[in-house]
Amino acid sequence: MIRLLRSRLGSLVPTLLGMATLVFVVLHVVPGDPVDLMLGEGAAPAARTELRARLGLDRPLVAQYADWMARAAHGDLGTSLRSGRPVAALVAERLPATGALAL
Repeated sequence: MIRLLRSRLGSLVPTLLGMATLVFVVLHVVPGDPVDLMLGEGAAPAARTELRARLGLDRPLVAQYADWMARAAHGDLGTSLRSGRPVAALVAERLPATGALAL
């Protein structure tokens, strides 16, 4: 039993890193621009450039990934583009229902 638990916990970190990397890649591969989603397609170019810089989308992909992973490791999952609320709070709200479904 202890060996099984140790094995499962040992595979947890690589699995989480793999899933986080997959989510990051998918978010950058899917069509659409988060700046267009937030400001609309008719936004002024200066506003688009400012928002892109504020979100860090003007930085190289590797730098974005490193920053994203560092913030996620500290519990900062960012802000929802749709609601503007912290993602960690949104996940925490839905955690009891998810746990009930999992059981």
